[in-house]
Amino acid sequence: MKKIFVICAVALVVASCANDKKNDEVKKTDTTTECVAPVEGKLPIAIVNTDTLLNNYFMAIEANETLMTKQEDARLELNQRASGLEKEMIDFQRKVENNAFLSRERAEAEQRRLLNKQQELQNLEQQKTQELMLEQQTVSLQLRDSINAAIKVINADGKYHLIITNSMLNDNVLFAAPEYDITMEVLELLNSRYESIENKK
Repeated sequence: MKKIFVICAVALVVASCANDKKNDEVKKTDTTTECVAPVEGKLPIAIVNTDTLLNNYFMAIEANETLMTKQEDARLELNQRASGLEKEMIDFQRKVENNAFLSRERAEAEQRRLLNKQQELQNLEQQKTQELMLEQQTVSLQLRDSINAAIKVINADGKYHLIITNSMLNDNVLFAAPEYDITMEVLELLNSRYESIENKK
């Protein structure tokens, strides 16, 4: 089984603007976000580095460690069973070569038992792999939802019209001035909220 990494992406956040025809003032509604004019020439855009979030977000670190432990436990169980089956097959082959079976039927029955055991081991490996993949997907969704929620809090005033993400695997940002990077702000909020939840348990 391949090493499991927790991977998630921050969703693109686009805020919409609404103009009041009567007084030309921008108002917040349930379906619109207030548009804030650029400050000192700075565009209302922000960048979040997901690699930094996943490497430093407490929830992501713990989730990854849990998944790694489960993968190691599954690998240990499968290796032990495979080792035991291999010994039984070697023993069976030795008996066949030395005509140790009293009848052909007994040899065939033992062969069928070993083949069934081999199939059970293959089925178990597939089951373990699927369980880990499903758990990884669940964790990825939880991380994505958590990050999206934090971004909504940070952008509650609508100061950003666009928030994009970059990472080693998906680096679409060729260049951005440092003041556009809000990764640490998002990370600080994520960890503070996570610690608050954990302390209540």
